[in-house]
Amino acid sequence: MFIFGFFTLGILIGSFLNVAIYRIPKGESIVLPASKCQSCHSELKWYHNIPVFSWLFLRGKCGFCKSKIAAQYPIIELINGLGFAVLYYIIGLSWILLVLLAIFSIGLVLLMIKFNK
Repeated sequence: MFIFGFFTLGILIGSFLNVAIYRIPKGESIVLPASKCQSCHSELKWYHNIPVFSWLFLRGKCGFCKSKIAAQYPIIELINGLGFAVLYYIIGLSWILLVLLAIFSIGLVLLMIKFNK
């Protein structure tokens, strides 16, 4: 049961990691403004930001202008979710797990920023 919880936490954090991957190289804030479509610049509704599920429900397209949303978004969320679940399975609930989860997520952000250059 805890594995599913860590997977869920991982995909939620993975959604935020996508914001960081997109905005940090541009020197933009990772907090504000709210997420928007990269094509039509419409501010996304809360239900457009549900990790993995929104991308599937919207069929990989913007809910407003129908432009394509990169598959990178759900992939990063799933990788982070799986990473969290696997690390919990291997390490168990401990303080070192929290450190390793943070390192895993930060490493994923750095890897993707480098990969996207």
